[in-house]
Amino acid sequence: MDSPEEYLIATKSAVLKLFDGINSYNEIFLKKPRPIFNFSSNLTDSIAILEARKQAYDNWLLENETAIKLSLQAQKEYFAESFAIAALCGSLLQIASMGIQLFSTNEEIAEDLPEILSSVIKPKVARFCIGRRVRNVPIGLIIYAGRNQFNHIDEEKLSGLNTTIFNLIASYDDEQDQFFRDLAFDIESRLIINFSTNIVGLIGWKSYESYDSDMRSLLIGTSG
Repeated sequence: MDSPEEYLIATKSAVLKLFDGINSYNEIFLKKPRPIFNFSSNLTDSIAILEARKQAYDNWLLENETAIKLSLQAQKEYFAESFAIAALCGSLLQIASMGIQLFSTNEEIAEDLPEILSSVIKPKVARFCIGRRVRNVPIGLIIYAGRNQFNHIDEEKLSGLNTTIFNLIASYDDEQDQFFRDLAFDIESRLIINFSTNIVGLIGWKSYESYDSDMRSLLIGTSG
């Protein structure tokens, strides 16, 4: 295998099967109703608003009782399979990471990376400092950290670089400059065993096409 194009072609069938598996679990939600309660009022008195909202909510519960039960059932089914989904997503990150490891020729560490990140990147990891940025981190590095967490779930603590990447994507400012701590990537809380599903969701890989577009951009410099 001498080129990134050959690598993408050679791994395509495996990646397609992984997405088939991931999407088959996601369909558990898609095929079930997802009732959403909405309330609006022209009232100005706070007590009256609360009473009206409670009455509207009680009515909504009665009207959507069956749909709510089906939705809760779907959630239980999905979470029962959450580790299986994460295993598929971890395998996807493994394939992506190996492609970068084999074929990325990048040797530069961008000067505008967060200082806390650039200070812990060693030269051999520079090949992962590529791609569009999500929460100010190149997706090559997000793939790197996600793959490492997946492959070292049994270890009590990840290395400094991996932990730094997770802390950066877990802590971010929104468009209103409000600070958030995203528990979906909080590696230090140890509330989540396998972060692979969250990583794949963060970088927006919802289909083979989105994966392939990013990988071509990362390895070949093109998309499509």
